[in-house]
Amino acid sequence: MKRDFFKSAGFLIVFASLVQRTCTQDLMCCSQATGSCRSICEKISLVQLAADVELRNHTVSEVQKFCSIHLTSFWECLNATFKDISRGDSWSGRICCGLPHSESCRKACVTATSSLDLTNGCRQSDEIAFFSCLERQEAAADCCNNARTEDCNAVCVDLFRNQLVPSKLQKQKVKEYCENDNPRVTDCVKDLVKVTPVKSTHKHIHCCEKSNVIKCRESCKKVLSTKNTIQEILDGLAQGGCGLPMPQEYFWQCFLRSDSAGPLSNSVRVSSIDRVGIDSAKWHCCHKANSPQCARLCSKTFTKFWSKFWDEFRHKCLSQISEEGLRSCIDEVDEPCELGCDGLSFCTNFNNKPTELFRSCNAQADEAARNDVALWQTQHNISLAEGLTLPLKTTSKCSQNIWKAVACTLQIKPCSRISHANQICRDVCLEILTQCVDWTRVSPVHSPESVCESISPDDPNGSCVRLQTYLNPSSYKSSRITGEVISPCKGNPCEPHEVCTINRNCLHGMNCKPYNCQPGCKLGEVSQYMVPHGTYVWIPTPNSSEGCVRICKCNGNKIDECLRLLCFSLTSCLLGNTQELHGSVFAIECNKCSCYAGETICSRKQCESTSLSGRNTGYTTLPCNCPPHYVPVCGRNGVTYPSTCLAKCADLQDSDIEYYPCQDPCKTNTCPVGQKCVPNSQVCLTLMHKPCKQYECINGSSNCSHLPLDPVCDVDNQEYENSCLLAHHNAKLAYRGPCLPKCNYRSQVCGINGKTYVSECAAIADMVSVDYQGPCTAMGLIGNVKAKQCHGVKCPELKNPNCIGITPPGACCPICGGALRLLYSRKQIDRALFVIQSQTTKPLNLYSMLKALERQIQVAQCSLKGYLTVEQDIFVAVHSTERKPSEVQLEACIREAEKIASLINIQSSRIISELSLSSLTAATIVHTQVSSSAGVNFEASMAVFVVLVCVRVLR
Repeated sequence: MKRDFFKSAGFLIVFASLVQRTCTQDLMCCSQATGSCRSICEKISLVQLAADVELRNHTVSEVQKFCSIHLTSFWECLNATFKDISRGDSWSGRICCGLPHSESCRKACVTATSSLDLTNGCRQSDEIAFFSCLERQEAAADCCNNARTEDCNAVCVDLFRNQLVPSKLQKQKVKEYCENDNPRVTDCVKDLVKVTPVKSTHKHIHCCEKSNVIKCRESCKKVLSTKNTIQEILDGLAQGGCGLPMPQEYFWQCFLRSDSAGPLSNSVRVSSIDRVGIDSAKWHCCHKANSPQCARLCSKTFTKFWSKFWDEFRHKCLSQISEEGLRSCIDEVDEPCELGCDGLSFCTNFNNKPTELFRSCNAQADEAARNDVALWQTQHNISLAEGLTLPLKTTSKCSQNIWKAVACTLQIKPCSRISHANQICRDVCLEILTQCVDWTRVSPVHSPESVCESISPDDPNGSCVRLQTYLNPSSYKSSRITGEVISPCKGNPCEPHEVCTINRNCLHGMNCKPYNCQPGCKLGEVSQYMVPHGTYVWIPTPNSSEGCVRICKCNGNKIDECLRLLCFSLTSCLLGNTQELHGSVFAIECNKCSCYAGETICSRKQCESTSLSGRNTGYTTLPCNCPPHYVPVCGRNGVTYPSTCLAKCADLQDSDIEYYPCQDPCKTNTCPVGQKCVPNSQVCLTLMHKPCKQYECINGSSNCSHLPLDPVCDVDNQEYENSCLLAHHNAKLAYRGPCLPKCNYRSQVCGINGKTYVSECAAIADMVSVDYQGPCTAMGLIGNVKAKQCHGVKCPELKNPNCIGITPPGACCPICGGALRLLYSRKQIDRALFVIQSQTTKPLNLYSMLKALERQIQVAQCSLKGYLTVEQDIFVAVHSTERKPSEVQLEACIREAEKIASLINIQSSRIISELSLSSLTAATIVHTQVSSSAGVNFEASMAVFVVLVCVRVLR
């Protein structure tokens, strides 16, 4: 019953919206008419005309009575509008066009020919009833298209058009006209509008008391005692004063639960809305609200009460310039800033931009910009979101190219690199409005300054979009960059219930699919943001104080296995006599620090102290000023430290240290009799991670074919479906994951993390870049330039000697690519470990964090590598996978690194939603242009661009 009841309830919600909403959409043509012609024009509803061809024809006849044929511009506009509408007459979704809340979505609907045309104008998470209606109408169209006779098709269409819960008469007509000659239609209709008998209706009598309307409570008891089908019960409750089904109301929630007769408190199942909210990903944005009112509205909107609070939230918060951070965070969930724009026919100056960020580079946005410019040119005015209409003047300084750039910027939505903001800069706004608006026709209460104050950021140093960038074509030539930078997941080629991920094993020249489709889970009942199967996520706890969250897991396509996390307060950090607020960023000497929930998080750089005579000759650049001796030891956390001094500087005790490099853990660990040891190395990010197990024991009698697919590769480059099969074949493990193509699997290499790997492939599989060939023999001093740091080591040639890059801390050789230093909260990881201690702790190790970060990279030619440094932060590099990358490919990888830094620093929902990433608090960009010819001269000039803005994490 639960499934069918919910289905019917959903149909009634849509029906209610259709009945209650009176949607009119002004024709822009009306401005070209006067008198009675204009009056009759302004009464035209495009939504009604789009859904009814007869009404459209009748409207034309009526307009002809009042509008002269000499109104050429008016009739050309009207005919063009009706022509645009008529293109989609065969689209089944037209009947739903009255449902959208936003005007842009209604406008997109009336001219759409299929649901694909709605991508730009309609946001599915905001238009629940509308998209539910579309889904039903498309299913109905598929059903009615099976009709062999016109009569059968007509009654079938009528069944779904007039009422979303069909009457008995309508169903009888379908049976009469379709049953004999069109059995497929009859069967299809039965499946879509199935009337399900309800057994034991008395078990739901207790739900009647959940209503706060006396008439509803009385009708409810009567209906449940006399009606026998879901349709009859729904109709009876609606007519009896209970209204239409709304899942967010406790009365209807009671019916949507299981058939248990007990009270709600006895039910062990909770609805998915109770579990993950309407949109948990957007829910994470609520802490960005500047005002307490917007924080409350945001929380209510994205928990259970979307339909009740959305309009108020949108008007009072999302339309205000003061809440730009909140709006941008919400936009980032549905339309993330991604690299590259191409294929536009109107906004052509936005094409060939492979290394810039955009939210909405697609054909729908391109067409919307074209329509905006046409509207402005026709009406000679521009309407702002606040309801203010500004008359335009035509001057040489206000060319069509200017307005084209404005419209395209508003629709294509280029993003700034630092904050991902997409507002036009204040000075640009002032220049355009001053020169191009006829202020003599505007009320004196308005001015360029007052208008720009409401639509553009006031900080001259803040992030914004410069229009000048898009006044001219790109400097890149399409023929030169075609195919160099590819984003296979752009546009989401996977099914709606799947997550698209880049197949980074599909290298250039290989015959393979560049992306993978994995089962995924949406973070909420209507959320569009998905995480792959197996991902652990943070779900804020509704109606609780700050800092209360749960850890849940994505299983298949469902978020479940939720565990309650004890609440923790987001307190300030005390530093002597000073106090740093939660979420603040500050410096202690040469170290960057952040405060998170009372925890002071700092890197462990050794600060150089200078004397009167100049440089301190005792300064080694290493933490605790440890000497640069290479006598490697293995820490209990799985990290190979270059020396005991550096291990102890990282807070390890003698008992946590083994006095040799981290090697095969099976040499020092034995498994029980009948089991075989297989290495399973990991780096644990906190010392509370006990034990940080480095191996697994395989039962010799296990049936390996029954175990999940978890491929491993042996030293002979032979792949096995899981470690069980590898153990049963007495093979030696090289690395976890599938065998990698186009890498050396035989010779030892030293990774940038100071660990010796059996092969280049093994290092890549561990998400570590190769420092140099052969086993590790030295450690490098720590500087801020792209320079060789070790004597006696032969470094590989850089892919481009003049590239942007860095020498990773402690490594010997420089690399090309974007580079970041990340701070993370150990206590946040400790809290999660406390909750999931009885389950796997894999989501909290370094490898899982790096893998989750790499999913944020959408360019196929870029790969992410990283390691835990001796300075106790995480170094991340994003570099090209090409052997000889072009300048465009190198720049794209640098921009991807900067994008990740921005996501961390603005605390995007894409970071704080995932357990593996949620401990990250701040990012610093450290790549530099300094040439490798600088050698070991650490006084060489630096070009280090630092971005470190840490805001509040889980609220």
